[in-house]
Amino acid sequence: MSRYPYTRFFWQSEHSIVIAGPHIQVLDTNTGDVLHSTGKCEEDQIAPGPIRCAALSDCGKYLATSGDDKKLKTWQVDDLNLLSSRVLPKKPTYINFANHKDILVADKFGDIFRYQLHPDSNESSSGCERDALSSHENPSGGELILGHASLLTTFLLTADGQYIVTADRDEHIRVSWYPQGYTIESYCLGHQKYVSALHIPSFSSRTLISGGGDSVLKIWDWMSGKLLRNIDVFSAVQPFIAVKAPKKKREWKNEDEDIEPIEGKRERRKNKGKRKEKRSGDDGDTEESQNSATPEGQLGEVSTEESEVVFVVHRISSILSPVPRIVFSVVGATAIFWFPMNDDSEACIQHEPFYKPIIDFTLEDDGSIWVLLDADRSSQGGWSSKGESDDSNLVEVRRWTLDNFTASDPLPLALALNSRTLPATQADLKVLDLYSDLLALPKHFEAVAEDRTHDLSEMGVDDIATADSGSNDGGISKRELGRLKHKQALRRLQEVGRGASLDFEPLPTDGKRVKSGGRRDTLALGMDGT
Repeated sequence: MSRYPYTRFFWQSEHSIVIAGPHIQVLDTNTGDVLHSTGKCEEDQIAPGPIRCAALSDCGKYLATSGDDKKLKTWQVDDLNLLSSRVLPKKPTYINFANHKDILVADKFGDIFRYQLHPDSNESSSGCERDALSSHENPSGGELILGHASLLTTFLLTADGQYIVTADRDEHIRVSWYPQGYTIESYCLGHQKYVSALHIPSFSSRTLISGGGDSVLKIWDWMSGKLLRNIDVFSAVQPFIAVKAPKKKREWKNEDEDIEPIEGKRERRKNKGKRKEKRSGDDGDTEESQNSATPEGQLGEVSTEESEVVFVVHRISSILSPVPRIVFSVVGATAIFWFPMNDDSEACIQHEPFYKPIIDFTLEDDGSIWVLLDADRSSQGGWSSKGESDDSNLVEVRRWTLDNFTASDPLPLALALNSRTLPATQADLKVLDLYSDLLALPKHFEAVAEDRTHDLSEMGVDDIATADSGSNDGGISKRELGRLKHKQALRRLQEVGRGASLDFEPLPTDGKRVKSGGRRDTLALGMDGT
């Protein structure tokens, strides 16, 4: 019989919470006894699909979850009582609590909405009104905090709760005031691919570590947007990446092929109205195709049996030891990685192998790490039944010693998690799709045009202007020119130096924010387009 792997784990001194597919379980941390489970709840309380996002409040009393059903559910941990269920406007990508009383939800349209932990009666009645700055209506009356022009992958609040750091699929990291998200403090620009993980260590509150599709982790001074250091990690991680993405071949089509001239009028695209009519007739999820990896009318796709390594940093955390360490995991990798947080010119990337793909991990304050494994995944990429593999543990625990993670005696909680699993069918596991980020985050058309874009990057400003004006012998598309201009503008900004060119005002000595006027907001809008 197949079983659900665990996708998220929250450790607490008394009650710990684990998520497996659509189910939530609350266990006694000391004994491992299952105290509450949604498997015993009414069907209308169980998500029709797997839970994709979850967050635990700082007090540990409330749990927020959401999934493909686009419902934000709030639970009371003590008895797993469902407190509220609200409809979200778009599929969520990340959830977190703020100020012990609010829930922040990021969605695929790049917006972050704020919801009250305990909704009042007026919240639902105001849900149909559309905010002037929102990209879509909110049926549950969420308050818009900020928006990106691309899919929002992750975000975090600073320790003092005054700033929110957001990242998107288009390489941007933005630092904004909270809850006044329209006021932008700084940008951390320099990633060449999507950003999927952010972390601010507790021992260095001005330092931000980011990672995603680039071969390096970047260390920033997030207040000023200054890049402090690059840590090359891909070469150390690549040998442990066991799950690969199916390779897709895409053929470029001339953008002008689908255009017909109109006498005396500007050109228009064929079938444009039909495409709009088709989109408007679909359900709401079709609208989210603005972030799809296949731009409409631009690319053709041919699937092959080949696979390729796709690098996606999943989670970044830290350990406070005599020498602080940064710990991170990668989607589809079979090891946990770490490096010392010091000023050495080259960081030594170390690893702890687990021999099965790692889904997620949780670090405790005492240095213990709880690792969730895809233990039933076979070498061919399918799922085996429980017990067929030599090591079928879904959860492994290690403890940090002087300079390494070491195995310890099994804890009652770990033994319970590995023995009291939830059954699942092969269809359930297929819907779970643990490695969707390997296909959802990369922009596959860039892989085909990578060499061509590299050649274009050697062009000068005059060449770009010539190509853009219409005398284009090289067949350069408008999309390629736009991306090239964006990268060149970013490169010039980096060469000048962020600190001097952006005129960021330093944080006052009393720790309070001082709004500087319109220049900061104007610059931010110009860079990100939001």
